[in-house]
Amino acid sequence: MEEKTNPNISYNEQTKKKKGFRRYLITVSLLLILTIGSVLFSLYQAGGGDIVEGGLQIVNAIGGSDYRWLLVLAALLIVSYLLDGLVIFVFARLYTRRYHYYQGLANTCVGAFYNNVTPGASGGQVMQVYTLKTQGIAVSNAASIMVMWFILYQASLIVMGVISIAVMWNRIADISVNIGISIGGWDGTLTIIPLIIIGFGLNLSVIAVLILMSYSHRFHNFIMHYVVGFLGKIRLVKNPDRTRENLRIQVENFKIELKRLQANIPVTILIFVLFFVILTIRFSMPYFAGMALNALPSQTFDISLMFDACFRNSFHQMVTGLIPIPGSAGISEVFFNIVFGNFFGPTIVDGTIIRSAEVNLNTAQIIWRTATFHLVFIICGLVTSLYRSRPKDNFHYANRQTFVDLQLATYEERKHAVDTLYETRQLSRKEIQKRLLPFGQETGDATIEEPLKRAKSPEDSVENNEKEKKKVKSANVVRKRSIKKNVNKKKKDDKK
Repeated sequence: MEEKTNPNISYNEQTKKKKGFRRYLITVSLLLILTIGSVLFSLYQAGGGDIVEGGLQIVNAIGGSDYRWLLVLAALLIVSYLLDGLVIFVFARLYTRRYHYYQGLANTCVGAFYNNVTPGASGGQVMQVYTLKTQGIAVSNAASIMVMWFILYQASLIVMGVISIAVMWNRIADISVNIGISIGGWDGTLTIIPLIIIGFGLNLSVIAVLILMSYSHRFHNFIMHYVVGFLGKIRLVKNPDRTRENLRIQVENFKIELKRLQANIPVTILIFVLFFVILTIRFSMPYFAGMALNALPSQTFDISLMFDACFRNSFHQMVTGLIPIPGSAGISEVFFNIVFGNFFGPTIVDGTIIRSAEVNLNTAQIIWRTATFHLVFIICGLVTSLYRSRPKDNFHYANRQTFVDLQLATYEERKHAVDTLYETRQLSRKEIQKRLLPFGQETGDATIEEPLKRAKSPEDSVENNEKEKKKVKSANVVRKRSIKKNVNKKKKDDKK
């Protein structure tokens, strides 16, 4: 049977959609395979090499957990996404008052779903732009919102990373993993410090390079000509010219949106604080999983232990962010066990160990991963498929290059808008009055302008008052003469 095609869609567009659908199937299949593999790995570790025994141990651990802490975990996770929706809502309200909170929440769900199914979370932002467009926000404004979102989210991630390194560096430096291979005098033990340094450096460089390229002409030329050229020669960059163009676009857009954020300082501070709270909540999920399993030293809330988990999870994000796999599936679970290997202890009841630390570690990992990834994937996937303003049949657009192209297409419009906004904010009152002066007859500003020109000093005030008195006296004399003249004229007319 011959495949039906839509005559209104070009051949290239149809080909892109087919490739996008195939890519979607491959991505979902890869996610399922890696997720199943990671679960089997957790069961294997929990059972000491026996998957069935490990499964029974983990099921018993979940069944015997404190459901109240699990409810706290679920509630906090929901709050974090509610706050994420609030971020989109606040940004959208900068452009229109006809945007509702539920739209921002739906947009957040769309972004979370596409971030989970695209390598390196590269598809979420562009699909959020498409969703904002269908929600009534102009594409140029939608692109601005997501660039500002990225800047502030990345800034909060860097601040969290700096605090984590400052507080946890000594303890995290002691964490190592043995890969089971010994060569010469080396026993196969690896420290995670290099991976953390690379991950944090990547997070920091994203903002630092953009700032330096925006405000240092020499650094800009160095990156554009020498760095990109060198990467092209060693085949790490396939198309140097396109890479240079993409960099130029992103630098110019960074400058535009940074200027817009500087013109809205209260909003900038609010969004940054919201992002920091969101990261704190999501990074602290392992602590509440440990509380539910009674796997921590204290069963009363301990904020220091909570931030311990939060900072460990920050290191976890630094490393898994390096892996270009959708949702970091497989890698995320393995590295969780490495980072939190000495965080969870055994469950002890009446002096008796009823559950080992290894079982608690793998059970907490499954609870954490289910709450922060699998449930989010399913729920946000349902919202994405059912929400009427969702982007339709556009999976092939869900990549970073499309987002760069959108920034290029809307660059001039956004630059003009932010230049006007920034210049207006910088105007003094006198300059604004001068600009409005030609319209004084229409707006009544000339009437307001006149009193401002009067009496700059007490002496000027006295002088001006005397002049006003003389003007009033002169006007009264003229008025009396005019009245007298009119009366005399009327008498003459009556006599005739």
